[in-house]
Amino acid sequence: MRLLILSDIHANIAALRSIEKDAGWSDAVYCAGDYVDYGTDPHEVISWLTEHNAVCVTGNHDAHLLRVLATGETEAFRGTNRYKWVHDNIDRITEADAGFLQALPRSVCFCADGIHYLLQHQMKDGTYDVPESLHGFDAIWAQGYGNSTVQGGGKRMILGHTHRRCVHMLDHDRLWINPGSASYRRPDDPDKRAHYMIIENGRIEFRAVSYDRSAMLARALSYVRTGTMLETDLQDALFFFGEAKTTREPLPGL
Repeated sequence: MRLLILSDIHANIAALRSIEKDAGWSDAVYCAGDYVDYGTDPHEVISWLTEHNAVCVTGNHDAHLLRVLATGETEAFRGTNRYKWVHDNIDRITEADAGFLQALPRSVCFCADGIHYLLQHQMKDGTYDVPESLHGFDAIWAQGYGNSTVQGGGKRMILGHTHRRCVHMLDHDRLWINPGSASYRRPDDPDKRAHYMIIENGRIEFRAVSYDRSAMLARALSYVRTGTMLETDLQDALFFFGEAKTTREPLPGL
């Protein structure tokens, strides 16, 4: 089987479409959470996932958007410098999109090419912890698989959240992998490409593709001009989608 593995898309449809073109065909798409927030096109991303029958789990930003949506604070913050990307995304999703996010499971178990997988956004809520020991790996695995017995083939855990791609082998039959973010890096990584992963017949391949970031940058600059978004959210966007050297560069005077 040929699997397309994604994570941390963050409302970035331009990156997602470039990944689709670069990756070519796949038998299935698996996504490790965070489909919204800190990007400009949440509805288009959710529509893409639905159209491609992607297997998805929830991420912390997906849950955060739903919490903010429930508060109704978006209307109060619109037009002020307290407005954030999460409010922008709430303004752009449909009721069906919200339903999609609400229905997402915490984890999904599946098997491909005789290998058992556990798909989950993060190891522990509210942390950047990762499985560093067999004990930690087995504890998370047991939570996902419950009492189900897994025989042979090896165990692989797919995690997102950190935006750092890796393959971490803990034993010959147990490893965890992260495809990286389809949208943006951590502040110490200047790579602007969209990261993803292909697993074909069990073989893991890291991939990255450049994409046109201009539309997302233009949206951010429109908020800079009007002064109607939280400064730190705009600084992040100008680093991820523009050419700012850090995530805390002074906003340009337009």
